[in-house]
Amino acid sequence: MALHIQNGDLPGNEVSRTFLGRDHGGVPISFFIQASPTGHGPGPHRHPYAEVFVLHEGSGTFLAGDETIEARGGSVVVVPPNELHGFTASSTGPLRMTCIHTNDEMITEWSLPAEDDDEHP
Repeated sequence: MALHIQNGDLPGNEVSRTFLGRDHGGVPISFFIQASPTGHGPGPHRHPYAEVFVLHEGSGTFLAGDETIEARGGSVVVVPPNELHGFTASSTGPLRMTCIHTNDEMITEWSLPAEDDDEHP
């Protein structure tokens, strides 16, 4: 049976909503729906699986290993498993994107203690 889920039914807030595949019939991915305000984003962290950022609108600066990537709506950034990464929204409006975790749950190892910020880990 197909699932139809409204964004507002997912846990989170207007900045970040979370879909965990394990909670929706064992779907083998999880994702965040982001609308990060200028200057916001998660600090350096890593996952034991790849993360794919699909940018819809706005722009951001991505840290991926030793690289700094400037990306905007209409592009995709792929971070390999176990690579230290993070992002900061840099546009005047929100950075709208879908952050896909290639796992049915999110496993995050923070490089530094996570700040009190409700953005995606």
